[in-house]
Amino acid sequence: MSSALLSSLPRFDLEDQPPAAGRLKALLGQTPDEKPQAAPLVVEPVAAVEVPANPGPTLAEAERLVADLSGLMKRLERDSREQSMHVLQSLAARLFPELSRQFLAEEIGQHIGKLVPASVPAVEIRARQVMLDRLEPIVRRNTVLSGRCTLVPATAPEDTRVEVSWKTGGVTFDFEGLLAACLAHLDPAQTLIEE
Repeated sequence: MSSALLSSLPRFDLEDQPPAAGRLKALLGQTPDEKPQAAPLVVEPVAAVEVPANPGPTLAEAERLVADLSGLMKRLERDSREQSMHVLQSLAARLFPELSRQFLAEEIGQHIGKLVPASVPAVEIRARQVMLDRLEPIVRRNTVLSGRCTLVPATAPEDTRVEVSWKTGGVTFDFEGLLAACLAHLDPAQTLIEE
């Protein structure tokens, strides 16, 4: 270590150096019997932490947001229910009349034999001609009804009911009236959708 800059530093490569503790005291400027003095503790004041002006929503704002969200959820649920109801009613209004045209004659044919007492000699079935055309083969196939039933066209062509009558009683099948009542029960504000 020949450099002038490093000459003040202790040398570790020489054996004639004092022990490490002594060298340390010599570096600190202490004599071997002096005890090191503690450096005075300097406490620097901590700068005040600044709180942002708007740390987030207040409790009142959070409650308002929750109330708004609750209202939105209720409105979405109500709209969804109404949408489902309208779709169901639309399907029913289109599907049920078609089903009635397809299956009402079979349904009536199955029930007339059970509804008409066996002692009744004559039964009159009054309906639109389209329905009578479908009922005729069903009545002919039924051994209980074939000799007793008379098919009569309805006096009003717009009448959709099928009236089955005999001397002491009768039954009226009104599928379209039943459909209108069912749709009105689903939603009283909804009227039957006409095609």
